[in-house]
Amino acid sequence: MSGDKKNVLTADERMLRDYIQTKTQQVLKDLDSLAARGEEQLDPWSADFATLVRTCGKNSPEAFRWFKYYLREGRIPAAVQLPLLVQIYLDSTVDAGFMNILARLLKNEPQDRREERMQQTKKALQSVCSEDGILTLYRGSFEKPFGYMDDASRPIEKAFSFTTREDIAKRYAVMWFPARAAIYKVSVPVEDAAGYLLYDEEETVVLLPKVKGGRLEILEEREIPKEEYGSAEEEKMARESYRYLKQAQ
Repeated sequence: MSGDKKNVLTADERMLRDYIQTKTQQVLKDLDSLAARGEEQLDPWSADFATLVRTCGKNSPEAFRWFKYYLREGRIPAAVQLPLLVQIYLDSTVDAGFMNILARLLKNEPQDRREERMQQTKKALQSVCSEDGILTLYRGSFEKPFGYMDDASRPIEKAFSFTTREDIAKRYAVMWFPARAAIYKVSVPVEDAAGYLLYDEEETVVLLPKVKGGRLEILEEREIPKEEYGSAEEEKMARESYRYLKQAQ
């Protein structure tokens, strides 16, 4: 028997592979139909890409890959592009191209859509938005998980994921018991907020990164003392979670 035995799929694995392939092809037919008729309502696009995420899994870049294809081919209407991109980022996995696409879509966003987005954002984020449209947000930052792992969060000038709550930022900063953990408190014009998801545990707000022209200003950077990280038992659980996460990537 020739071939690498490690590449031989079990019956269950073949069934799962075939299901994913079949379901993906069904969704792509629906997307082709939306593109062909120039559908400008977000809901059907949103539903199809959500199905892709459920089919392929949150850790799969498949949804983002197909978004890039349809965008590159000019098949996604302008009114749909930005909110759909933000949805895919919040729901699944994206690659390094996300930041460039985000900046381009914000720059090219139709003016009427920009005004509508800003008004919706002001209303949804009114608890962290001043009367003149300035958001106050937070971001957790870490360096070297467990004091020795060669890993770190994205530098603040390249960051695009923030939260409305300081306690959530702190939880993200200390979750891997790093050599250094910090919380950034920032301000940014509401226009630079591409989207948000306030009904998840992270209350995420997606911003235009500073390196791409974002107008984020750092109001405060506070280092978190190691005694606030957590207990020894919590660190043990964090190590196991971190190991599992890296194996899955």
